[in-house]
Amino acid sequence: MRIIVGIYSNSMKDGAYGGAKAMLELRPATFRYPVRRPRRFRPWATIAGPGIRGIDLKLSSGKILGLVGPNGAGKSTLLQVMANLLPLEDGTLDVEGVSDSESRRGIIGYMPERVTWNGPGSALQEIERLCTMRNIPTSEGHELLELVGLGNRSLDDLSTFSQGMKQRLSLATALLGDPKILLLDEPLNGLDPVAQSAFRTLLRQLADRGSSIVVSSHTLSDLERIADEFVLMHHGRIVADGPLIEIERNLGLRATLEIAGLGKPPTSFGEGVEVQEIPLDDGEEWAYHLHLEKGEWTTQRRSELGPEMTFTRLQHVPAGLETVISAATGLEIEDAGFTILSEAESDA
Repeated sequence: MRIIVGIYSNSMKDGAYGGAKAMLELRPATFRYPVRRPRRFRPWATIAGPGIRGIDLKLSSGKILGLVGPNGAGKSTLLQVMANLLPLEDGTLDVEGVSDSESRRGIIGYMPERVTWNGPGSALQEIERLCTMRNIPTSEGHELLELVGLGNRSLDDLSTFSQGMKQRLSLATALLGDPKILLLDEPLNGLDPVAQSAFRTLLRQLADRGSSIVVSSHTLSDLERIADEFVLMHHGRIVADGPLIEIERNLGLRATLEIAGLGKPPTSFGEGVEVQEIPLDDGEEWAYHLHLEKGEWTTQRRSELGPEMTFTRLQHVPAGLETVISAATGLEIEDAGFTILSEAESDA
């Protein structure tokens, strides 16, 4: 029986959870933005435009889900639907069995891609105002400002804040009330390398405490570092999902095995294997990437490398999000609106 503790989507069958209860469930969800299409006697007429279609998705606790897709794929729309900010045209949204919209707000924390934080006023005043509106102790807001690194700037006017500081304030507001579900749209934009590292550590701590976290980002290196599993969207639909290795297998991408060891290296790698030498770690005498054009590196196939070999490394190497996205969508990364490295990494 396959027990899923992270996500459930279109490719998974009913019962795959083994009875585990989802924190949030969409099934099968459709929302399309209305587009004006005036008629002679109906100048107000609209038609269904872009959005999301037939989305089946479940979130459960303790995992960070990377939401990825080309520009216009529907990622931000899906996050807003899950945050209960857009009404479904068809399908259902269940948030821990809670139907009341007001009560759902205490379960879900949402950080949109862009929030306009302008003066007059300070971060402290803004967070205290939100605490008062939601009947949350202001002391929690103060603690969150410290947590996101704004404690020493909490009294400064918002007009003096950089984009990275505004991102931190947005994260603090999303964390108000200790939500069980966090929906984050491009959360690392504008953060320096130190802040990015601290943010990734914070997300992992929250997931380890049982939170369910969804992160959307156009920077692939960010997602690969943060996410446990992925949902890939294209044209408003889910086209691939699961752990990266599983997605690669489903897409038929070639499997890569990383091996390294001591003593005499393997002399035979079998048919259909491309061998690539890679850098050695301390104490190693040989190291290779073995690219298998077809099939998988099964236990049997690995054993054929040499039963007497002394391996220091023997592991599968994911192809990476760049390869997966291109295979699933037919688009080059640059054409899809992605970047491989974050701005912080590019400047390093």
